[in-house]
Order: sequence, then C-alpha cells, then structure tokens
Amino acid sequence: MAKRFCIALVGRPNVGKSRLFNRLSRSRRSIVHWRPGVTRDVVSVELPNGATLMDTGGLGLVGGETPSELCGAVENQVEMAIAMANLILMVVDGRTGQLPHDLEIADRLRKTGKRIVLAVNKIDSEKMDAAVDEWASLGFADGPIAISAEHGRGIGRLESCIYGDIQSDEGADGECNRRPLSLAIVGAPNVGKSSLLNAILGENRAIVSDEAGTTRDSIYADFAFGEGDVDRAMRIVDTAGLRALKKISSPVEYFSLLRTNGAIESADVVFLAVDAAKGLTSFDKSIAANILEAKKCLAVIVNKWDLAMDAIGRDALPHYEDINIFLRNFAAAVRGGLFQWPSLPILFLSARTGYAIEKICRCAIDLEKRSGGQIGTGQLNRLIGEVCGDGMPSHGGGKPFKIFYALQTGMSPITIRLYCNDKRLLHSTQLARLRSQMVEKFCLGGCPLHFDFVSKESSAAKKYKK
Repeated sequence: MAKRFCIALVGRPNVGKSRLFNRLSRSRRSIVHWRPGVTRDVVSVELPNGATLMDTGGLGLVGGETPSELCGAVENQVEMAIAMANLILMVVDGRTGQLPHDLEIADRLRKTGKRIVLAVNKIDSEKMDAAVDEWASLGFADGPIAISAEHGRGIGRLESCIYGDIQSDEGADGECNRRPLSLAIVGAPNVGKSSLLNAILGENRAIVSDEAGTTRDSIYADFAFGEGDVDRAMRIVDTAGLRALKKISSPVEYFSLLRTNGAIESADVVFLAVDAAKGLTSFDKSIAANILEAKKCLAVIVNKWDLAMDAIGRDALPHYEDINIFLRNFAAAVRGGLFQWPSLPILFLSARTGYAIEKICRCAIDLEKRSGGQIGTGQLNRLIGEVCGDGMPSHGGGKPFKIFYALQTGMSPITIRLYCNDKRLLHSTQLARLRSQMVEKFCLGGCPLHFDFVSKESSAAKKYKK
C-alpha cells in the first residue's frame, strides 16, 4: 500500500487536542473531557484528501489518577506518532499562556527536523487575539495560528496551512481502491484486546496494561493482509472494554461505550475476545446478542490460550488427558452458551506469544465471502421443505405455521424472505431451529441471518401459494 501523509497533533495535557482532532476530522472519534490523561492511545482517522490525522495523549502526564506505568506508555505512543508523521501540529493553550512544559515540547519537536505548525487554541474571540503574540517567540515558521476548536474559529486558516500541499496518494501504487474489510475487537476489560491488535499489526500501536480500562477511545489502524493468492486491505479497531451499563461510573466510560457501539456498527466482522482462563461469561453472551442485533458477522477469540496449554502441561487440569480434549470441551461450552449463533467460528490463540494470530485475518476474509454469497432459490426451498414439511405445529395448538416459498433478497447480512400463512404462528424455538438448519446446510457459521416474513394477505404470497 502507498504510504499516506500523516499529521500528528501533539501538546501537553488539556490543551484541546482531542476537540481539535474531532473538528478537523468532522467526527467525534476522540473522547473530549476536562480530566487530563483521557486520551492514551494514538487515535487516527483517514481524511477525504488521503491524509491520516492522529490524535495523541498529552506529553508530560504525571502520576495521581494516571499511574506512572501508563504515563510512560502514553509517552511511547506519542513518540511513535511523531516518528510516523510528515507534519506535526503542536497545540497550545492560549488562555494559560506559555508554561515551561510548552517550551520543552517545542524544543523536543524542533529536533525531529519535521515541519511544525503551531496552533494556539481556546482563542474564542477577537478580544483574545493579543494573547497569541507571545507564542511567536517559539520561532516556528508556520504559526502561531489563533483557533478555537470548540467554536470553529480560525479552523479554515489552519486547514489551509496544513492541507494546502497534500495530494491524495490513493491508488498511487496501482492498488485496487476496494474498501478495506473492517474488523472490530470487542469484549470485557482485560481480555487482551489491545495485545491482539498489536500482535496483528506487528507493532505496539495500542497501550497494553494490567489496569482495567486503559483503552478509552476506539483505535483504528489500516494494514494489508497477504497470504498465498490473498491480498486484502483491512482496517482493524481495538475498542474500550465493555461494561454493563449499570457498572459505568464516569462520563469517560460512557463515551467509551458509545465509541465501541459505533465501532460494531461500522464493522464488517466483529471478534468477541474472551479470556481462556475465565471462559464465556454472562456478559459475553449479552455482547454477542448485541452483535446479532446489529446484523454483523461474529467469531470468538479465546485469547491467552498459551496459559491453558501450560496448565495442562503441568497437570493443573487433571480431568483432561490432552489439550485436544480440553479444546473440544471448551469450544462446545462456548457454542452452547451462544446458541443463537450456530456453528460459530472459535479461534484459540495467544496475543502474547503470537500463537495462531494469523487465523484472525483468514477468518475475517472467510466470513466476508460467505456473508456476501448467494443461496440458490431451489436449494433454499428444498431445505425449507425438509425442515417445515407440511407445516410446523403452532405454539397454542391451533393451525400450523406454513412457509409457501422462500428466496434470498439481500447479502451482508444474508436476508431471506419467507412467504407464509401467518408469521404470528411461528414460535421462537422453531425460528431458532430453522436458522440452525440453514446455517449448517449452507456453511454460514458466524454469518447473521435476517428473516423477512410476508404473510398470506400479501398478493405475492397468494401468487406463490397457487
């Protein structure tokens, strides 16, 4: 893939980088909050002009609410963004004026030898313009530019400065402009979602920590997967750990939840990550139900599988003679807990060791292909005849539920239109059986199936009944 022009927003905490990122990207990708240290990972977005805009954590975080280990990790993430960037947008706070740490950051950025644009934020009106003058002493050729990320003041001038010379390099290497296959990794806190993203990308793109809730924003990264004759552009999203709504204790967690739900909605394939040591939890089941409702493809990642193999090697699991027996039992337990997803793909791997990590991309491509396939109308109706016969007994013992005709009307998700006598006669258990049989017959495990029922009152149903 051709390398994109990258712009990194850099500055000390609480100068408004995330708000400016959202303003420039015309999105709400980054969480905006008054508390320092909310942004930790590098959050990126692809702009219409082909550039990549990156929001970073604040340089110079101190301890307190943010542990020292995380402070160091945030600094490493910022350094990575600076190294990737072609242009650095240094953001400062015009209300507080120059602080010693601003000067330290400016010196640090000068040493990179890269182009620096200085944006003085929080200049909300003309009355405050005089406060911009002191920033000229930093000596950057581009700026200081007075802006207000909150109110949009000066954003046009800033965009002209940073985007003026950027040309989109889309297709520069002759690559097909096919939309990337979008993957989202979701799950409870501390199941290893960030480690999985780093393992797939082969770089420390997301901060990994034992502290639950380290990831706040959804982290997007583009990459290319190549294996054999497969060459596919992909976009992967690491999301904040999901918690039950009643357990959310802060606005930051609430907005993280919204970002995660948004990532699920925009994904083609969702991977639910679970901890091999804990197995499937009731909360994992509720997440899977939400993914089904969103009509997205789903696969389960059983992470930290190296720990399970180590336990069997030490005879810590005496009821299992070897790893294969344990694996089959574990998979059966997961599929039993997620019965609404028949034949669900389950990947056993380890982000820490890299064991079987390549299965994620292979599985995503396979699910995309199957969810985008077409089922022959003849095949579909033969299966309906085998499952339903002359009708399914109604739940109340009245007239049976009958399907006259079926055809596929949509892909991704696969949508089946069923012409029937009265959809109210179909019980949920019968619908589950029909879905299960269809998944097994047409190898659709992990692909959502949507049924569109048309009762006999419809003229189309009457036509097919004759």
